[in-house]
Amino acid sequence: MTIFAGVFARSSNQEIPDELISELQSGISRSPEDNNALIEYKNKHIYIAKIDIGALGEPGHFTDSELVGFLAGDPVLQHTSEKIATRLGSLKLLAEDVSHEKFDLFRECRGTYCAVVYEPEKKKLSLITDKIGVRPVYFWIQPNFIVFASALRILEALCCYQREIDLKGISEITCFGYPLSDRTPYKDIFSLYAGEVASFEATKIERKKYWDWSALPLKKIENTVFAKQLHEIFIESIKIRLKKQKSVAAFLSGGLDSRAIVAALRELHTNVITANFAPQGSQDQVFGQLIADALGTHHSHLPKGKTSNDDSYHKHSTKNWINSEAFRSENLVRPKIIWSGDGGSMGLGHIYQNAEIVNLAREKDLDKAKKIFFSYNRWGIFPKLLKQPIESVVRKLLAEGVQSELNSIQPEDPGRLFYLFLLLNDQRRHMFVHFEDIDLDRIELELPFFDADLITAIVQQPIDRFLRHAFYLDWLAYFDPK
Repeated sequence: MTIFAGVFARSSNQEIPDELISELQSGISRSPEDNNALIEYKNKHIYIAKIDIGALGEPGHFTDSELVGFLAGDPVLQHTSEKIATRLGSLKLLAEDVSHEKFDLFRECRGTYCAVVYEPEKKKLSLITDKIGVRPVYFWIQPNFIVFASALRILEALCCYQREIDLKGISEITCFGYPLSDRTPYKDIFSLYAGEVASFEATKIERKKYWDWSALPLKKIENTVFAKQLHEIFIESIKIRLKKQKSVAAFLSGGLDSRAIVAALRELHTNVITANFAPQGSQDQVFGQLIADALGTHHSHLPKGKTSNDDSYHKHSTKNWINSEAFRSENLVRPKIIWSGDGGSMGLGHIYQNAEIVNLAREKDLDKAKKIFFSYNRWGIFPKLLKQPIESVVRKLLAEGVQSELNSIQPEDPGRLFYLFLLLNDQRRHMFVHFEDIDLDRIELELPFFDADLITAIVQQPIDRFLRHAFYLDWLAYFDPK
C-alpha cells in the first residue's frame, strides 16, 4: 500500500459524518489511475481508506475479526538472522505485537514504513512509524474524532474543519525548511515521531517510543575493522531489499552515495539500469558516466524535468524514463521502484556539522555550539523579512523549539548531540515531500542508507572519524574493486 487515510470516532455514541468520509475518499489520491481502486474498511467507529500504486508487488493490508492492518512501505522485518518476513507477514506480526502492547518485533525492522492497526473488540486505533520516522503519519486531534493520513495534503484538503496556524511550526519551517519534533504548520495536527506508536481509545491517547536513538550504548571499534563491518551491513541492507530481483533501476550521479549503492548492487550480480540529471558536460555527468562504465550499468542521461519547485528527483523526466520503450524492454519485476542514495550524506557522511560543533557539545557549551551550528549551515531568520515585534516573537519560538529538541536528546557521547538532532528532524523529514505527491508521481524509492541497522551501527561509534567524509575512504576500500 502506498497511501492511507482515515477517521476514528473517540466516542462510541459519535457517528462519523458522511461528509468527512466523502472528503477522505476524494482526497486520498488525485490520479485518474486510482479511480475505482480505493480499498476501504468501515464500521460505525472507524473508517480507513487506502490506495496502492502496486510498486512493491506484495499486499499491504489485511482484515479479520480481531485485527485490521494497513501498511505503507516495507518494514523489512528480519524475524531471524536469515529470514526476512514478507511485507504482509510483517504487517500481521507487527499488528499482533501492538495488540499485546509488545514492541519487540518493531525493534527488528530495518525498513522505512508506516502503518495503522485497528482492534475492533477494543475499539482501539494505533498509528506506527519506522525507527527514523522516514515514512510519515499525521494525525489531527479533534474533540470527537482523530483524523489521520500518510500525507499532510489530505488533511489540508478537508473542508469540514477549520485549521489554525502553529506559529512555532511556521517559524521552524522558515529557518530549517521543516518543523521540529512532532510539529506541523497547524495546531492540533501532529506527525508521529521517530520509532513511535500512538494509540487512541474512547477516552485515552497514549504515545510510546519503542526505539530511542540516544539510548544506544557507545561501542568503540578500530577504524578498519568497523569499516569492514559497516560494509557487510550495507551489503546486507541491499541484499534483503533485493530479495529475488535480478534487475533494478537506480539513480547514479557522480556522488559517493549513489555510487556506493550501484556498486553494491553489482557486487551482488544484479543488472542495474541507471540514470542521472546532471547538466550536459558537467563534472557530475562525467563522473556518473565513468562509474557507470566501470560498473557496467545501462546508463542514461536524462533532461531536467521537475514537476514542482520541491522536486529534487526531476520526476517528470523520471516518469518518461521508466515509461520509455528502452526501459520497459528490461522487464523489471518492480519497474516503479528506483534505488536512491538519499540519507547517505547525513547518515554516513555527517554533513551539517564539524569538529568545533562536536567539541563544544562535549564541553556542554551549547550556546556557542548552537551559534556555530546555525552559522555553519546558514540557518536563521532574515532580519528584514519580518517587522518588530513579530521578529522577536519568531526568534524566541525558534530558540525554544531548538532547545527543547536538544534537551530531549541525551546520547552517551555528547558529541553525537547535533547528529541526532539532524537524524530526528532533517533526516526524518527528508522524504516527506516525496510522499506528499506519490499518488501523482507513482514512484517508490528504495533507500538503503536509511536502513535501521546501518544507522544503529554508525550512531554507536565515536563521531570524530566520520566528519569531513573521512570515513568514506576506509569504507569504500572494502567494495569489490572489479
